[in-house]
Parts: sequence; C-alpha cells; structure tokens
Amino acid sequence: MNKPFTSKHCSPISYGAPLQKKSCGSSPAKNIDFKAMGEKVEQVKRYRDYVSKKEKGYMDEEEGFIKGDPSKTVSFDRFAISEEIGKGGEAGVKAMKHYDKNKPKYSGYLSEDKRQAVKKGLNIK
Repeated sequence: MNKPFTSKHCSPISYGAPLQKKSCGSSPAKNIDFKAMGEKVEQVKRYRDYVSKKEKGYMDEEEGFIKGDPSKTVSFDRFAISEEIGKGGEAGVKAMKHYDKNKPKYSGYLSEDKRQAVKKGLNIK
C-alpha cells in the first residue's frame, strides 16, 4: 500500500523543496526511495484517467461508449486500495484485510464539492 518515500532506515521526507528527510544522519537524496515516488506518480496518473472517465465517459472495446457517472467517483485512497486488492496474491490479501478493518474510511463516493476539488487538483476541465 502506501510506501514512505524513504528507505526503511529513515523517517519520511518533508514535502518542502528540496525534498528532504526529517531525521536521518546522511544526505537526504541517498534515503529517498525514487522507485516508490515514481510508482505513486504513475498511480496518480491512473487516478486522473479514472476521474476523467467518470466525468466524461469513455469508449470500451467490447461495450462501446460507457457513459460517465461523476456521482460514482471514489477517493484516491479507495482507488489505491482497490488497485492493491486487484493485484491479488499476498499484496491483495493484505490490502483486503486492511480494507475490511478500515471499511468506513473507504466507503462511499466523493461529495460534489470534494469531486470538484479533485478535478481542479488534477487539472481536469
């Protein structure tokens, strides 16, 4: 699930510029997990595509045009946990147990104002 952007020997980084760790003895750049950061960037891109499809609809190879339903847009956290569950295997089982334990956090859809904020944050017109 959500990996910190540092090695397991360091506390999470500060989100200021430049990216720095909070309490590690060596250079911050040596402790930043760039692979985890890249994975999160890719996941945000997938979430942006998901939100865009919910807003506008999309073409499916088998079903044809699927009408968008903005009222059924889920939060990034729920999207991320769904991807983990979808992976299956050990990661999927762990994510499913986490989901079951924290179900209220992941249930429901975004309200209109939160959905608009997400669209704005993801630059979706």
